Amino acid sequence: MRSIIVLLIGIAMHNDVIWGEMSLRPSYPRREQPSVNRIESPLTRSGYALTDGWSHLLLLYSGAAQVIDGDAFVGPRLVWLSDGRGELVVDSGARGRLLSMPHVSLLQALPVTPLGDQMRQIISRDLSAPLEEEDRLYTLIEGFSRERTEAGPGADIAQAHYLGLILVQVWRQARADIVSHVRSPQGLAERFVLLASQRVREHWTVDRYASSLNVSRDRLGVAVKRATGVSPQAYLHRALTREAMELLANTGATVAQIAFRLGFGDPAYFTRFFKRQVGENPGAFRKENRIQDDGSTGSFAAWP
Repeated sequence: MRSIIVLLIGIAMHNDVIWGEMSLRPSYPRREQPSVNRIESPLTRSGYALTDGWSHLLLLYSGAAQVIDGDAFVGPRLVWLSDGRGELVVDSGARGRLLSMPHVSLLQALPVTPLGDQMRQIISRDLSAPLEEEDRLYTLIEGFSRERTEAGPGADIAQAHYLGLILVQVWRQARADIVSHVRSPQGLAERFVLLASQRVREHWTVDRYASSLNVSRDRLGVAVKRATGVSPQAYLHRALTREAMELLANTGATVAQIAFRLGFGDPAYFTRFFKRQVGENPGAFRKENRIQDDGSTGSFAAWP
């Protein structure tokens, strides 16, 4: 009898240890993922949460919708909300799709290049524009939703590519909307950023950019400073530096090859330029980044 009691006590103590170990294991929250809501409310009004820290893309094919204490929209309409607005209420009979994505997913879908900087800047603003009848976004959102539902092999990769293509379409629409207001400072800054993405490796002077945009250097400087926070020259230097960082971190090209690729005729001058912008020479930057290649910091991707 005594041996049975000892055995039972041992089992109880063993169970306490097991449960104690389990209670000490940290529980990691699941990372939030983009989601798609199908808006099909034939009989009643419906509400959809517009979460803070998320961006929301509404394709309103028909009917009406309104952001609580905000703007109202009538379909067909494309609406891009760069951040949460509380709640979206759609009228009965409305049809559409609502794609919601956390900001971290949005940033991961954008390239770490001057064009990616431009895209991030443009889509940080809200947009409301007519929705074309044969809009590409419909096909892309349906493809994204299908990959999430079916969860087949490689679904995560497919979803990431769909999300990137969706953001390209939103950016194109937003850019066209801004460029159409060519007389505004914002429209001028956008045209400069677009032209810079095409000509930055040719090392145009600021005067040449101003001439190409049919404005004075001073007017261009004011518009770009207001939109980006830096002067045109500083913006061009930043764009070149960001691209140099990307090439140094993610390719095996030599420093001289990268210099020529970025339009520098003299690799030594490129090295001086890079050190002036970053505070260290290209070789040192590449060495540090390779050490941190596990993604633990990736600080260059957020510069500046």
